Amino acid sequence: MAVRLDDIGPLESVLTRRPFGLAADIDGTLSPIVDTPDTAAVTPLCRRYLREIRRRVEVVAAISGRAPKVARRLVGLEDLVYIGNHGLSWWQQGREETLAEAAPYETKVRDARKDLAVRLNLPGLLLEDKGPILALHYRLCADPQAAREAILDALVPWKKQGMRIREGRLVFELGPPLDIHKGTALARLMETYRLGGVLYLGDDLTDVDAFKMLRHWREEGKVSGAAVAVANPESGPKVMEEADYWVDGVPGVEWLLGAIATAVGGKQP
Repeated sequence: MAVRLDDIGPLESVLTRRPFGLAADIDGTLSPIVDTPDTAAVTPLCRRYLREIRRRVEVVAAISGRAPKVARRLVGLEDLVYIGNHGLSWWQQGREETLAEAAPYETKVRDARKDLAVRLNLPGLLLEDKGPILALHYRLCADPQAAREAILDALVPWKKQGMRIREGRLVFELGPPLDIHKGTALARLMETYRLGGVLYLGDDLTDVDAFKMLRHWREEGKVSGAAVAVANPESGPKVMEEADYWVDGVPGVEWLLGAIATAVGGKQP
């Protein structure tokens, strides 16, 4: 169970390791939870501290369910690594790529969007085409529980065709049946940059895969790392159970990033 983090001290052994990397979710972590995806915004303080941290460490990454181009727009920093669609799509060093094994499913996802737009008559439902993933947001539906059940029913034919269904916070995602998620994305990031120290920040069930991967690498002696849950009314008990530490919402993240920027730079940012 996560312990509340109100002092940077417990993280010092991680922050002093090199190479060091910071990875964070976006929605609910760097930006407050909002009703519609297109109104999300990373806070100015989060952006400022991420910029300062990136100047002082080897890599800073945003690992999100968003498409990389959307993640880049939200964060607004060009020298970060953007890992989108839960690890299926990457943007780094000015180049975006979708993993080769995921690319063939983009046509099926487009077909699914056309099918579900016809069969799901749910006012407030938002269908978001993210390339290899289709997101179905039902936060704005009048009866979210009824909408959830209707969406699950409508997704059955696509599940029978082998597509993978992932449930998040008032959203379902239809995508390739591949064992690729935020945990595998974090592992690839750690391998690529040969990281000795890693911090991961996240607030959603999809971040639990990254928490578990980081713990596995730590237990194997491959890395010194810590997972920090961002507590909010929608984060859920599983997120708190699997993390090492927790902070209170986006304001807690702002405090933590500021403290990290100071710790890795040796001066006030």
